[in-house]
Amino acid sequence: RFIKNLRHSLNEGNYYEGHQELRAIASRLVKQKKHERAIQLLYLGALELCQYHQWGSVADLTSFMINIYVEEKVPVTDESKERVYDIFEKLSQATEYYSRVYESAIQWSIKELGNGVGDTQMHHFVGCILRNKARYQEAETHFLVGTTESPAALGNMLFDWAVRTETKDYGVFVARGVIKYLALGWYEAACSCWKAFVGRLAQAQPDAVSERTDGALTSKIGPVYFVAGHELVNFVQLLLLTVERAQASPVSQSAGIFGSLRKQYEGRFGVNAEVVHELLDEVAQKYFGVVIHRQQSIFDIVGSLFAPPSRPAVTGNSEAMD
Repeated sequence: RFIKNLRHSLNEGNYYEGHQELRAIASRLVKQKKHERAIQLLYLGALELCQYHQWGSVADLTSFMINIYVEEKVPVTDESKERVYDIFEKLSQATEYYSRVYESAIQWSIKELGNGVGDTQMHHFVGCILRNKARYQEAETHFLVGTTESPAALGNMLFDWAVRTETKDYGVFVARGVIKYLALGWYEAACSCWKAFVGRLAQAQPDAVSERTDGALTSKIGPVYFVAGHELVNFVQLLLLTVERAQASPVSQSAGIFGSLRKQYEGRFGVNAEVVHELLDEVAQKYFGVVIHRQQSIFDIVGSLFAPPSRPAVTGNSEAMD
């Protein structure tokens, strides 16, 4: 009955009054320990306010709902996530509120799942929305800890980002995804990210991308290419091929090749060379048995600043690379 009254109030333009009355009723329900009813009321009320683009009120009610999730230890289920997703999709129109709300939802999932990362499906969902809004830096963070669909989505997004910049060598972009996935120990994801990116590059610049057809190289990454004019793209491919042949020994042939690649290419990342160095240290430890002592966690390293070679030529898109 209240939702019916809320609709009438909103139709008359009484947005603030409707928001405050809804909040007051939800607070009373919480005090009465009727948490499920409070959650449902906040959810339906937020959806109603979305129709009138009252994004501040939507964000407030959604945050209230998520706070109940946290306080009452609501489990991470399809039902509890769907409420959040329904609002997320609409609230994404409001840049000033969106980040605060989705971050609180992810923190709830981290607390409930106890895995330090949160719900991977939620990360993928948020990543896709942010990608569609050209908020590439934020989207990348979520794709890195998303589902098995996230690596290909990230590869495609990184190509879109590269196209929107003035850089000539797209390798710094595909390196963002591939090296970070490798540093996280997710080789299959690194391969998926690579395949998506290089596939787009081959379509966009067919004259620059030539496939090795002599049979000398076979790999899990698919066809092996030479990419003219994109030296760092070639490096990323060589890195994947070397890691595929890793033997977890610092004195193995693959470890020697890995060391040579580092010496040859790390410095070519310019302002990003130090970050790449730290990430490749992690790769050395995970795949080549090199012992490295550091105090930083892997997530701190992956989250290090990784700047693009030039400012993206897109209005409002000034992300630095994480």
